[in-house]
Amino acid sequence: MKMHVPILSAAEQGARDGVRKAVREILKRSNDLAPKDDEDLVKSGGIRMDDLTGQASYTAPHALWQHENLDYEHADGGQAKFLETAALQVDVEAMIAAGIAEALRE
Repeated sequence: MKMHVPILSAAEQGARDGVRKAVREILKRSNDLAPKDDEDLVKSGGIRMDDLTGQASYTAPHALWQHENLDYEHADGGQAKFLETAALQVDVEAMIAAGIAEALRE
């Protein structure tokens, strides 16, 4: 069975590259902010791309609890809202614009 692969314009490919870079940066920063009590949480982090959208997430069973519980204290460092905070720190729009600009220069 032949898979359907969309043919993207240069601008679309540049936008996709920008989204991918932004999501990777969000995950990197999120990992830096995540609780360090066990490395299972950070190891479960990953990104997913689908056309022009991207997502950073964690699959560890306790990821949601660690993210949402503001009362937890982490002896080895880290914080609640690690993914949300990281997403607010990354200028996604600028990274997408840079990806498009780079693609159009080629």
